[in-house]
Amino acid sequence: MKSKNIFILLIILGLVVRLFLMVTTYHSDLAGQILSTYFFAYKNVTNIYDFLAGLPAIHPLVRNFGVGDIFIYPPLTYFTLGGFLTLIKPLTSESFFLHVMNGVSVYREPGFTYYLFLLKFPYLLVDLFLAFILTKLFDNPGQKKWIFLLWLFNPVTLYSSFSMGVFDVIPTLFTVLCLVFVKKQRFYTAAFMLGLGAAYKSYPLFLIPILVLTQKGVWQKIKVGLVGILPFVISIAPFWSSAAFKYMVFGPKSQKEFFLVWLVSGAEGIYPYVLGLVILYLIVSRAKNSHRDLYQYFLAFFLLLFGVTNYHPQWFIWITPFLLIELVTNKFRNVWLSLGL
Repeated sequence: MKSKNIFILLIILGLVVRLFLMVTTYHSDLAGQILSTYFFAYKNVTNIYDFLAGLPAIHPLVRNFGVGDIFIYPPLTYFTLGGFLTLIKPLTSESFFLHVMNGVSVYREPGFTYYLFLLKFPYLLVDLFLAFILTKLFDNPGQKKWIFLLWLFNPVTLYSSFSMGVFDVIPTLFTVLCLVFVKKQRFYTAAFMLGLGAAYKSYPLFLIPILVLTQKGVWQKIKVGLVGILPFVISIAPFWSSAAFKYMVFGPKSQKEFFLVWLVSGAEGIYPYVLGLVILYLIVSRAKNSHRDLYQYFLAFFLLLFGVTNYHPQWFIWITPFLLIELVTNKFRNVWLSLGL
């Protein structure tokens, strides 16, 4: 059988595995997302944070799920997922969301697998687009095929996007798009991609200084940095006066990288995350042509982040593209280390 036919068969197999997981697996995090965006699609709620904080104690969402951490993500996440639910609204029934909200077992819902497919479908589109974008980082046809197939069959993606059904693949896409635009020497667009990623989950904010430090000249650094934070600032600006927004988005769950402290006295300590981040930034600032090695610095950042953070396993999708890029670039030299991680 020709290699082209084998490649096509593997792509089909990757799609079949995704479709199978989409309709046969469920995680409660998906309920939190769909119940929050339900209010956008069905009740025209734009400020989800104040709305949730103002719900009475007798509301079924409060009784069965609570509202303190059901939606702790930046506004663009709410509008994106809510916009998608609005788009597919004619294909859904409001009763499904109300039953879930009232604590009815989702497994007893008629057409449950149908709703699983619908609600996870946007992640399938983003996931396949990300696989295609990863190929843009390589010029060698063989490397393009390898990175595509590695993304299709890596277990982290299958678990995070299609078993759990969480949206972490979206900010992951934007961090990879940053590398694509850096390769094209379009640094402002690359910085903007990181800002868009941060508008979904804040961790790409810490990648912006790495990109900034690869630039030449103070003014160039400033401009790239400003472009990078612009999407994040614009997306949260309308909600900044909301105490509920600040608590939900910038609460303890968004600061897990600061939980680990090396105590040096009874009242003072060193944050290993901050220390490691400063060292990484210093290394980048002293390197020559550092933008060519940007994926390595991104990879170093994530290794630091996950090394000192009490993180959720689905977050590991953030680092997965960079591990795969490293594997393909270095001809699988560190394959056992990557598999171990």
